[in-house]
Amino acid sequence: TLEPSRAYSLLLSGHSPTPVLSLANAKGQGHSDCLVFNPSYIPASDTLNHSGLLVRQCCGEGCWGHGRSVHSSLSGARSERIGFAPCDLQTGTCGDVLPSEEFNLDPEADAEDPRALHYEGYYWLFYYRSPSVGGCVGDQCTVQLSRSKAPLSASSWERVGTYPWHRNGCCIMKPRGERSYCIWGEGPGPLPGLGIAYTTDLSSGVFTQTRWSLGNSLDNASSPLSVDQQWLLPLGADRQEIKLEAGAHPVQLSTGDYVHFYAAATPGWVANGNYTVGYIILDKGDPTKILQRSAQFMVPTYDYETLCQGRKSCTYKGERKNVIFLSSATALGERDTFRLFFGGGDGNVGTAIVRVALSGSDPIREISSFV
Repeated sequence: TLEPSRAYSLLLSGHSPTPVLSLANAKGQGHSDCLVFNPSYIPASDTLNHSGLLVRQCCGEGCWGHGRSVHSSLSGARSERIGFAPCDLQTGTCGDVLPSEEFNLDPEADAEDPRALHYEGYYWLFYYRSPSVGGCVGDQCTVQLSRSKAPLSASSWERVGTYPWHRNGCCIMKPRGERSYCIWGEGPGPLPGLGIAYTTDLSSGVFTQTRWSLGNSLDNASSPLSVDQQWLLPLGADRQEIKLEAGAHPVQLSTGDYVHFYAAATPGWVANGNYTVGYIILDKGDPTKILQRSAQFMVPTYDYETLCQGRKSCTYKGERKNVIFLSSATALGERDTFRLFFGGGDGNVGTAIVRVALSGSDPIREISSFV
């Protein structure tokens, strides 16, 4: 007997009208000396006094992304770097980003787009690194996995592996010996779409790509997969999706299912399109199975996301206008309620809250607005 399909509703609230981290913010109020975006939350622990965000920063001239930045005249380090800001998960507020002299994760490389998690006593970090190191084969070997017990000591990070994923590693972690799944990639271009791979031991650094599947309520028209089922594909221009990128680590719902927020480009990207947020619901027993999919969950709205449509007098600076890149989702105390952190305009960080409920269950209660 087939299990009945489960359908969910998502409600967004507390979408911050101004950024929690920005070059434009006053010192002491979430200021960054550089462009700051694409955050990843890490919790406090015995080796980290304060929770916060690992963030991508673009410092000085020559920030091109994809490993093409130059050495910054500010410090001699590469312009593209990963920094840290202390942040409170409950309120969504942040202190200033630490100066690069205090923390710069990998100063000898272009380091971008952190995806961090705390697991088995370590902080683990997938990030884009150029030049790549290790025995990875292929022209997209730019995702590095490293680990540390003292995350704000840059020299303590040790490399675990390098992968041909191009961007990101967004993971559902299980105990050692069970399959933990990670979603990764960007495409079409340079990869066909989003891939999914598993490992039974994260410390081994060994991953095996596997296939996606679709739940009872979906088909290849409502959620396209490649012919070999190894790639999740965009919905298409008619549904405002022409490119996908893995977003945040999936978070588990009270039903056991998972929600993964991904990034999606609309027609006209880069010059005239938007970078938006979609999501997929993944099966609790088989996270390769997609139960539900929705596009346009979040779209650029506020000035720090749109960059005032390119107006030169805009308060906020960034690398691209009309961008929301949701790269961090973390459970709050209330059931099925999550704190979101995201990049805005590739130069600022915003926050929001999302509440998830089964469709037809108790109505989703409105959550208080951003503090």
